[in-house]
Amino acid sequence: MAVRSALHHHNSKWLPYKYDINVYRGCSHRCVYCYALYTHEYIGGSDFYGEVFAKKNIAEALKRELVGHGREMVNLGGVCDSYQHAERELKLMPPVLALLAQYRVPTVVCTKSTLILRDIDLLKRVDEAGVLGAALTITTMDERVASLIEPGAPGPRQRMNTVAQLNANGIRCGVHMMPIIPYLTSDKSSMEAVFSAAKDAGADYVLAGAVNLKGHTRRSFFDSVHQSFPVEAKKIRGLYTDRQAYSAYKERLAKELKQLRVRYDMPVYRDLDVPSDTEQLSFL
Repeated sequence: MAVRSALHHHNSKWLPYKYDINVYRGCSHRCVYCYALYTHEYIGGSDFYGEVFAKKNIAEALKRELVGHGREMVNLGGVCDSYQHAERELKLMPPVLALLAQYRVPTVVCTKSTLILRDIDLLKRVDEAGVLGAALTITTMDERVASLIEPGAPGPRQRMNTVAQLNANGIRCGVHMMPIIPYLTSDKSSMEAVFSAAKDAGADYVLAGAVNLKGHTRRSFFDSVHQSFPVEAKKIRGLYTDRQAYSAYKERLAKELKQLRVRYDMPVYRDLDVPSDTEQLSFL
């Protein structure tokens, strides 16, 4: 698909950036909790997981927009995974990263794919020019559970090894342990396994968050989870219809996450230290 604009501006008060770049629409990782399912309606698509549209002219569109963009941080992959299966063949990311380095744009990128390692030299260029932060989403270290809730993504051990490789190569990389799914990935031992592995991998931080079940996502989520985890699906549905129980669940999560952060000396998030334009001149 051809696009006129590469930068998507949003006004979310929860995010540290105001611009997304989505090189694809749709995602083949098929995560049962994906919050972006609704976005396919905007382009007339009916299958978010099976109909992946590639923005083949995105580099050209991005180059036009970056001329006056300045130092505003951008996020790679707001409603898709930039390194999903199609990227292996189409290679849309390298020219995008090259432009972000050329225009010294502070950048963040999160993925579930080991394919990000292909572009490690370009990621270093972006980091040297404008600063870059990377993250791998890893919701559980349980390979079986991961294969059922994220059937199109590499396994969690592969992803955690990618975290280690990025950090070993000087790319600051954290772990997004989100969403946390009640009765599937929410017990303390499951969360601790992620924290422990993240610590061993040299992760910069572990960002955690509860699952958000609304609209298309809610219907798709319960359909999928009911097939793979019928007992847990019934419990999850009950939890989300009982305000008191859900409040107690959130309190328990917050308490246990705080304990794990102390135990593993792991921050919630680490802001990027964006150099000023004056400092950037030293790279030239």
